[in-house]
Amino acid sequence: ILIGLVGSEMCIRDRAYIDTMTGLGNRTAFLEENKSNAIFPGMISYIMMDANNLKTINDTLGHNKGDELIITIAKCMRKAVGHNGQCYRIGGDEFVIILKNKTAAETEEIINKVRCEIEFADKQSDITISVAIGYVWTDTEQKNLEDLMQHADDEMYQDKKKTKENKSKENTHSI
Repeated sequence: ILIGLVGSEMCIRDRAYIDTMTGLGNRTAFLEENKSNAIFPGMISYIMMDANNLKTINDTLGHNKGDELIITIAKCMRKAVGHNGQCYRIGGDEFVIILKNKTAAETEEIINKVRCEIEFADKQSDITISVAIGYVWTDTEQKNLEDLMQHADDEMYQDKKKTKENKSKENTHSI
């Protein structure tokens, strides 16, 4: 009976901290991790990601295809990050990767791996797999996590804007 209770307790804890669709850490897990990051003495990076065109995919192809997009992005993140960091789904189509004790160059290398995995998945899929990415890196002792997250979020939305502008130019040239 004790074994059954321990197993049940772990299952409940997993449900509280794991996103059931993707297997990534969820928003609750991310917020818990963030509490300790405020006093983390080393280098830290936040990589913010947002799926492009989730609403369009849901509206035109159905929610199963939207779920496929989210699951594929999560798989790409896990494959690119491996044991180098922690991956979270913090909202419908919003993701975060936290890297500790990685240089800015190592962070950019992991971002490039994520982009490569996304591009590869896009070529294999019948739906468009695309993300906007923004990041912030710091090695300061005193970390204002709100400011860091906001900076990464702003960078991500700049990337999303740039992607939309490039898509608009492509469509104009193809007419």
